[in-house]
Amino acid sequence: MLALAVYAYDKYKNRELPRSSLRRASVTNRDKKYALSTLGDGSVYQFFLGTSITGWIIVLLTLATQVGMLFVFVEGAEVDLSDDNIDLIYSWKCSRDQDDCRNTSDLTWRGWTVFGVLMATHLLKDLINGIKMIVLSAKERHEKNTRARYFVGGTLMTTVTSFTLYVSTIYNAAIATSKY
Repeated sequence: MLALAVYAYDKYKNRELPRSSLRRASVTNRDKKYALSTLGDGSVYQFFLGTSITGWIIVLLTLATQVGMLFVFVEGAEVDLSDDNIDLIYSWKCSRDQDDCRNTSDLTWRGWTVFGVLMATHLLKDLINGIKMIVLSAKERHEKNTRARYFVGGTLMTTVTSFTLYVSTIYNAAIATSKY
């Protein structure tokens, strides 16, 4: 949806310009440098910008490995009390000789605030960079195959970052208890 909205806006904004001025080499080269700096010059995600099959295989295998590792935590956070291999902690402790129980969950607003700050500092850059790549994919001045690479790269980067945030949240909610 974001790419379509930017494409429509870009088309409307440049409706008066001749087509040849939209695809000037200086502008497209500037965009390629911008895309490379957005993804990170030393990052594996830079392979999204290239046409090398080997590069695409490397970046897709890296993403598959990241998602596979995240699924370990998703499975650990699942609520299935009949499974002894889950990481879910039952947070209610009841004494045998008393009628009252206490909740040992450490889920407080302070903990979630710290968690939010940590997630923002570590994941926000990748999320923003993925969105920038999607926006760049909607620019009509690029060739269709370049736009497709920008779109796929940005979408995968944004998806993996969002999935990482989701997994971190559900796993922390499943295991956050105090020892006493």
